Amino acid sequence: MSILTPKPYQKFAHTTVLDRKFRLKYNLTYAQTEIIAYLVMIAQSWKNIIVIDGYFVILTKKIKNDLLLGEKTIEASITKLKKLGLIETTLVKVPQWRSNENFRGVKITALGAEYSLSHYKPQLKEEVQELREKNKELEFKYQSMLVQEESEEEIHKKAIEALRQEAKKDEEIILLKQEVKELQKKLEISMEKESQKVISAEKKEENLEDFRKKITSKFAKSGEPICNTLSNKDNWGKEVQFYINSYNKVSIYTTQGKLKQIVEPKQIENFWSWLFAHQHRVGKILDTKTPPTISHLLKYIGKSVVINKTIFKIHKIEPVIGGVKVQFQDKEEQDIRLKSEFGSEVIDLKRFEDWVVDAVVVQP
Repeated sequence: MSILTPKPYQKFAHTTVLDRKFRLKYNLTYAQTEIIAYLVMIAQSWKNIIVIDGYFVILTKKIKNDLLLGEKTIEASITKLKKLGLIETTLVKVPQWRSNENFRGVKITALGAEYSLSHYKPQLKEEVQELREKNKELEFKYQSMLVQEESEEEIHKKAIEALRQEAKKDEEIILLKQEVKELQKKLEISMEKESQKVISAEKKEENLEDFRKKITSKFAKSGEPICNTLSNKDNWGKEVQFYINSYNKVSIYTTQGKLKQIVEPKQIENFWSWLFAHQHRVGKILDTKTPPTISHLLKYIGKSVVINKTIFKIHKIEPVIGGVKVQFQDKEEQDIRLKSEFGSEVIDLKRFEDWVVDAVVVQP
């Protein structure tokens, strides 16, 4: 295309302000929230933007470079924001650019303008420049009052000293503001982490205790096994089945067929921690004798699993020589990619079954 490519008209520090109430009010994703925050910031604070008929011009490439988002995500987010009535868009021609093409113009609606940028501050350089201009005006008035009494040389010396003191004060103000800002940020992060730790610990302990009571009551009455194939640090055999005895204690059957209570406190704690994290295994006795088959593994298609602390969906299980190939679908990006958790693309049937039993996520 033989046109002059428009250049970015404002530098951006890859930082936006998150208005959590606004995001929850309109049920926005984080990508959509970043884009509305970015557009509101442009409309409210950028000086050198091009405005045509009330719409400011912004290129998709500029948004992509500043927010580090994909083009599809940007377009989908802008469409969502338009449907919610937070922005309006139109196509405009830009006389300053040597191009006959139409470019996208954006206008922030009254609803979109409710997005809070209260934490956003103009660049410190601009604040310092304004202070310097005010100081210069005051200095000029002061020098005018003394000009009748002091010699020109004395006035010159005092002016230099005043400017030196001004520069020193400006530097102190900058350093002080930066220090306060950093300390405030560290304090907020620290308080938020501590709060989350306390809430998480209390909730986990309460839920685990309720879970333990519920399982104990249910299986003490039924006498049925709770589970087998326990994959925790105590290395129980896969065929070992766990029960609740008449004393409401965790027990197993010995090789002699006798019910034996587990008395080691650490083993008891490990059992309940594992079962709480794998609630989908409660009441399910896995077949440890029959070798896994392809048809047996197909039931896991569509199930959600955790890989590197991220939830994926099993999209396809393909039989190949030596085992299977598995494809996982990323729920956020909706693109399908192969995740190698096993060192190679081809996975042994038994190895895959052992892994997927523990990796599958409990559906709400």
